[in-house]
Formats: sequence, C-alpha cells, structure tokens
Amino acid sequence: MADECSTTLKWHGSMEIGIRLSNLIPDGFEYELTEEDGFAVLIVNVSANDLEALRKSVDDLLTLFSDQDQ
Repeated sequence: MADECSTTLKWHGSMEIGIRLSNLIPDGFEYELTEEDGFAVLIVNVSANDLEALRKSVDDLLTLFSDQDQ
C-alpha cells in the first residue's frame, strides 16, 4: 500500500475574494467555499503520494492565490 500525505489550506475573508480564489483552484483538488459569521471560508484539501509532491502542490496553490488576497 502506498503512503499518502495530506494537508488542508483554510482561508477566511470576503466572499468576493473567496469566489475569486475558488475559481483559481485547478481540477483535481477537493475544496469547499462556505460562509460563516458573514465571512467566506475556503477550505482546500491537498493530498499526494509523498511529502515533496505535497509541498509542490501547496506551493503552486499559494502562488496562484498570492495576488488575489487583497
């Protein structure tokens, strides 16, 4: 059986930015955009077969998001 590594990215902010961020998430990632107490909550589940691939996936997502959270 192969190992699996996983982590979760969680972001809070305005719904406008949450929608923008969720639209950037590539196919193949499990995510959920909800609203709590008037704020958007974006949760992205990331998994990979090893830590290096997991790190790359997280880095790639954060790079996509980096200019949008303003």
